[in-house]
Amino acid sequence: MKPRIIVLVVLFLGLLVSAVFASWNKKPQIRWMQLYRHDLRDEDQELYANRLSATFSYWDKKEKPLLKLMPFFEFRRNVAEGFWERKEAGIEIGKDIFPWFYLGEGIQAVWLREAYRQFPPGKSRDSTEAETRLVFSQNLFSHKGISVKGYLLGEYTYDFDRGEATRNEVTMGLITPIGKYLETSLSWRHVDRIHDFDSDALEISATFIF
Repeated sequence: MKPRIIVLVVLFLGLLVSAVFASWNKKPQIRWMQLYRHDLRDEDQELYANRLSATFSYWDKKEKPLLKLMPFFEFRRNVAEGFWERKEAGIEIGKDIFPWFYLGEGIQAVWLREAYRQFPPGKSRDSTEAETRLVFSQNLFSHKGISVKGYLLGEYTYDFDRGEATRNEVTMGLITPIGKYLETSLSWRHVDRIHDFDSDALEISATFIF
């Protein structure tokens, strides 16, 4: 069975399991993120990302979360070139090891048309990836309903179709909730494409929470 088919099967089973989990506790948290990335090295890598995810939490008898299941869809548009260069559908399984440390492992089917040297514009391919995420976070400021959280994120991506790792990314930034249903962030990201060029970028995002 092709890796891409395996991903879609895992995604479908994950959605079924997520539905079971949802019946055990509160409704899932839906997050819709809009992100803009300004590349500091290459203007051709200006990106707009749109990500929709649902978080299903599995709780123990003491009402403590044991793990999270997060099916998601993400679309990234190359603003300079004017095309959708990356589309993802997958699921992530994760756990808050400590209040300040999250560990997650995702598997995703991707449709690529990236304007990198190994992916010439106009060329496209499908692939299957695994993505490991490490998140360290800490509340920095809280006063009269205003709070600021700092975070450090590491993402490591492995491409099954190519049989090698393709990205190692580090992000650090600030997150500020605005009311109950909106969260904003400002961050710096370093993208090591391992077999190709690196990028440094500034990112700004707004996430709607339902």
